[in-house]
Amino acid sequence: MLNKELVASGIVPVFSANVTEPFGYLNQTLFDDFSIPSVLWGIDGDWMVSYVEAEKPFYPTDHCGVLRVMSDSVNPRYLAHALEVAGQQAKFSRSYRASTDRIAGLTIQVPNISAQNQIIEQVKELETKINQALKHLNQIANQRSKIISDFLT
Repeated sequence: MLNKELVASGIVPVFSANVTEPFGYLNQTLFDDFSIPSVLWGIDGDWMVSYVEAEKPFYPTDHCGVLRVMSDSVNPRYLAHALEVAGQQAKFSRSYRASTDRIAGLTIQVPNISAQNQIIEQVKELETKINQALKHLNQIANQRSKIISDFLT
């Protein structure tokens, strides 16, 4: 995918090796069905994994791997976190690519679905706290910048 293919007014996020931030936007999708969540991983860049909720269309480039859980016995959000840890242990990086063959070779321990769901609820609570803290830090940084700017003008 090239920058020239992106659409300034596009609504579908395009994910590349950085699966946490869109590369750009399009008005088309690669898949027709977004009824189940997706787990994305970066193939060529720094090791990254992200989770995309169901009904959220996206467009993956050839630098972005996509997994979809087709079983009720695995929580896709749990899989995303487990895959992230497994990739770190495998030392995936820019020089040791997370190819589909290498991903297929990983072994991930999966507890029963009840335990997975319980773990993910705890993770969600922590992620909410992290996001609140980051928002607060940004507000403080903006206040600091304003104070310095006001002083210098």
